[in-house]
Amino acid sequence: MPSRSRRSFLATAGAASAVALAGCVSVDALSGEQKLTYTLNVDRLGTSLAPLALWDPPEEPRPWTADYAETIDAAVAGERPTTHGYPPVPEGEYVERDGTYYRLIVVTTGLERVERPVLTLEWVGKLRDLDDPPGRVRHSALTRIDRRAVKIAYVAARHRQMGGTAPGDVVEDGGYVYRRGYEGPQSGLAPDPIHDYVEYNGAVLEVSVESRELAEPAYTGVAVPVADSEAAFERALDGDTVDARLSLDELTENQRIAISRDQYEETAPLSDDYRSLLVDLGLRDLLDSSPDDAPRAENGLRLALDDEYYRYGLYVNPAD
Repeated sequence: MPSRSRRSFLATAGAASAVALAGCVSVDALSGEQKLTYTLNVDRLGTSLAPLALWDPPEEPRPWTADYAETIDAAVAGERPTTHGYPPVPEGEYVERDGTYYRLIVVTTGLERVERPVLTLEWVGKLRDLDDPPGRVRHSALTRIDRRAVKIAYVAARHRQMGGTAPGDVVEDGGYVYRRGYEGPQSGLAPDPIHDYVEYNGAVLEVSVESRELAEPAYTGVAVPVADSEAAFERALDGDTVDARLSLDELTENQRIAISRDQYEETAPLSDDYRSLLVDLGLRDLLDSSPDDAPRAENGLRLALDDEYYRYGLYVNPAD
């Protein structure tokens, strides 16, 4: 264990930082070359990773994930909940049941042809340009799942109007495919629309919903036991999610100051202490950035600093 905790160090780091860092960065202000600024963000997570790791259902379940609770329980019980075209459980998440901790995974186990309602929208025009716009429903008046569907189908309609191709990672079959959560009052558009036109983003669009047979992958949810106690779960999380491990005793005073701040930055050329710290944090690749590469970033990383955990990231941008 370090000779002093990070908390006691932070009590003095703020007052000392201006003096300790003075003159530690050497910048050639006369070169005229574009400089890069390296900004390190560090946020304390605490002494436990478990509260952040365990999956909790949202306070307001979304129609397309409302059945997760049931399928998670089925997976934990050793059953094989299987769905088509969408995951039956939140993949990669951790859950706890009766003192045992599980990681949820999704495995592709087949392929089936399934009938699905597909929403497409056809561009009518911008509302301001229409002399006699048709009767329509506003986007804000739709149900939650229909609002989501219209946003996605709008992207396809807008791209068709402009002569382009909508991004395939957003749009399916030229619009939005309803797979679950649209039954009964959940949707006014699928499977049989009660509206002919919708207004969204200042535009009027014609609604079309048709049933299509799609080749849908079969996804099976599996709950893998990873620990049978909270302490064992903490060790599993540490092994799975920590990207770098440091000790205060092994850091220089300037490195401690950089870690203690929510945000710390230097402009290239970097001080030896800062460069060494970034290497120890696994960020060596970003040190090779050129002005042509910027901006670059690596974030969402986790640091174990003695007995505490932190989330950190590095942002490389052209200097002002």
